[in-house]
Amino acid sequence: MRMFADRNHLEDYIMKRSQVISAIKKQISDLLSTRLDERYVYHNLQHTLAVRDACLLLADKTGLPDEDREVLELAALLHDTGFVEKYDGHEDVSCRIAEELLSQHNYPADKLSKVLACIATTQLSSQPETLLEMLMRDADLAHLASDDYFMWVAALREEWRIFQQQTYPDHEWNELNHKFLKGHSYYTNAARELWDEKKNANQKALKKLAKPADAGSDSGRITASRSAQMMFKTSLRNHIDLSNLADNKANIMLSINAIIITIAMPLAATYVKANPYLLAPMAALLSTCLISMFFATMATRPIKMTGLTSDEAIQQGQANLFFFGNFFKMSFDEYRQGMQFIAADENRLDSAILRDLFFLGKSLGRKYTQLRTCYTVFLSGIGITVLIFAVSYLIAGK
Repeated sequence: MRMFADRNHLEDYIMKRSQVISAIKKQISDLLSTRLDERYVYHNLQHTLAVRDACLLLADKTGLPDEDREVLELAALLHDTGFVEKYDGHEDVSCRIAEELLSQHNYPADKLSKVLACIATTQLSSQPETLLEMLMRDADLAHLASDDYFMWVAALREEWRIFQQQTYPDHEWNELNHKFLKGHSYYTNAARELWDEKKNANQKALKKLAKPADAGSDSGRITASRSAQMMFKTSLRNHIDLSNLADNKANIMLSINAIIITIAMPLAATYVKANPYLLAPMAALLSTCLISMFFATMATRPIKMTGLTSDEAIQQGQANLFFFGNFFKMSFDEYRQGMQFIAADENRLDSAILRDLFFLGKSLGRKYTQLRTCYTVFLSGIGITVLIFAVSYLIAGK
């Protein structure tokens, strides 16, 4: 805690701290009232003040020093200001706005950095490190233990529908939130003591609501049927075995044609000049080998992969994050968020499973089509070469 030389310095510090908080609170109130889209029914001024109140409650519970309490309260007031500009990535905008507003009040740089760190940690993919960051993260999710929890998540559902273009049937929405609550833990002992009991009660209530009204609605899902899962595993294994077999066949054709070319080229150079009738059959043989090698190579050539999958493609169920070619250039946080989004809903998970098998089959079909062309060219070319040789030999012998 900061040490003061006398009581006058202490009172002066308290007055300045109170003035900064009051000024920021007024600025945030004006900002969210005038610039925030009225369709933000969750991330609005009411939510901001609720998070501020939760921060102060946790600060009291943990006996937080006055300076840290001030940092935490300012972070709570400023943490969602970025929504006035955009939905995704609003935390970065909130940090920028916080820095601009606090700089107007000549806020100390060391405390400003703490405020910004607390704001940044409200992003779910981040990992809080300091006590202040943990308290901020816990306060931001205090609504999980609220008596009005279902009102809050209904408001969030409406925001996702408007700003994220995500819609869910009732049981899917309840299942999504049930899984989130089940996997969530507050970081601080204070938050756990205050809110765990009510949060667990909300989780149990969600569990009951998460079951589809129609008991037979799971009948078409792979994730709900052991037989379907077994069939998928068998099909996937067969596809992989067939892909390996196709690669082996292509490698055999590459080796055979390479050997033929290696032998035929020296022979052509040696004998064609003295026996011109060999030119046509040698040309036919070399052409056959080259075309066969082309299709064999195409059959084994890896497909084009971007390594990136957009959030839009994931949310619209148009991506398969189980295939490495769709995520190897993504960051771990992006991949984890995408997989959590897919795994949170049985229908999306089913869709990802089906897409995996479907596109593996498409790739396998391409391999075998090109491999068949390779074998057809090789067989036909050898036959044509023999025929040309016979005709050329007969003509040359006359």
